[in-house]
Amino acid sequence: GDRVAMLKKAKPITSVTAILEESPWGYAKGLCIDSDPFTMSSMGPHSPLDLKPDTASLLSPSSYSPSGAGGPNSPGMQQGAFTISYLQSNNIQQQNNNNKSPPSVYPPNHPLSGSKHLCSICGDRASGKHYGVYSCEGCKGFFKRTVRKDLTYACREDKNCIIDKRQRNRCQYCRYQKCLAMGMKREAVQSQDGYFQEERQRKEKGDNEVESTSGLHGDMPVDKILEAEKRVELKEEHTADSQDVVANICQAADRQLFQLVEWAKHIPHFTELPMEDQVTLLRAGWNELLIAAFSHRSIDVKDGIVLATGLQVHRNTAHSAGVGTIFDRVLTELVAKMREMKMDKAELGCLRSVVLFNPEAKGLKSVAMVESLREKVFSTLEDYCKQTYPEQPGRFAKLLLRLPSLRSIGLICLEHLFFFKLIGDTPIDTFLMQMLEASSDP
Repeated sequence: GDRVAMLKKAKPITSVTAILEESPWGYAKGLCIDSDPFTMSSMGPHSPLDLKPDTASLLSPSSYSPSGAGGPNSPGMQQGAFTISYLQSNNIQQQNNNNKSPPSVYPPNHPLSGSKHLCSICGDRASGKHYGVYSCEGCKGFFKRTVRKDLTYACREDKNCIIDKRQRNRCQYCRYQKCLAMGMKREAVQSQDGYFQEERQRKEKGDNEVESTSGLHGDMPVDKILEAEKRVELKEEHTADSQDVVANICQAADRQLFQLVEWAKHIPHFTELPMEDQVTLLRAGWNELLIAAFSHRSIDVKDGIVLATGLQVHRNTAHSAGVGTIFDRVLTELVAKMREMKMDKAELGCLRSVVLFNPEAKGLKSVAMVESLREKVFSTLEDYCKQTYPEQPGRFAKLLLRLPSLRSIGLICLEHLFFFKLIGDTPIDTFLMQMLEASSDP
């Protein structure tokens, strides 16, 4: 009851229903918005896919109205996608997000200094966060060797040598001291060593239990990814009036947007990215992320898919609507393959995280950081497959082979799949900004 109330919109999204003009599900009698007939002829010539959002206005403070109503910079929305009480009570965004200083003023050892993609020790390009600090592969390896071998160094000068990309190898003493000063942790190396030792012992004993929260993948733990998937899984079957297809699909579209943002906020390190990059990544990957989700949700259904509301759409319905070809591709290339290999939720979450952390997303600023996060997901998924399915050495590669199909189907769905056309670019951008920018009390 409370969840339904939270999902209730103050007003329907005009641009969501406007797409019905081009949809096979549009009825001549029209829809009712605020008790006024909203007919197909009144909606104008443009679908939401034709309306390109003004990103600059969406990122401005005025794009979010405390009353829940879209302000002048909220194109295509009469009011927020959800009530303000929901936005206030369900935000997972980091505290005091609006009070953060620009990335340029962070000290080198600050976690967000990685947005500049520089090594905190020598200034070279950082490959990610290693032992607590954003650093390059060279300084990461140097620190690891020093700790593992318990090496000691001496400075030939005054213990104040310049450590930069060109001169980092000239004085090992000063380089090591700078590693410590910037925040590298010896115990992080020792913890990783302990992980490898435990792994060797585990394999000797034949224990296949997954150790996902410590050591090697502590920065991208698979159990956190799995937790994100479980938070948004379908809780119950909703009985729906099969005759009211329009209302059912609109409800599914709204629920999927809600679930997508909730899911992304729980993927490790996503909320550490700049706000505009969070929106950029979600906007670039929403279609593939939702397709992957409903495909996996549908593995127990014969010849159909399950929408976010629990409503099942059979392939006969899709063929009647004129989208049978792409619908069949979803069933054969995604649903059937997931069913055959018994893809679990952790694997689904990792694949969706790979899609989310797309370094090629148009307009992305933190390219190197996102690239590093994607690599971490790949590494986490590969290790998970080896530990959980040791009898299937090709499982990791088999999972990755679903990504090209997902990309291809996603592109076609943007044009053809009727329930995706209901979501449109404009409400997505406005909704994402409202959800991601909302702040909650400590």
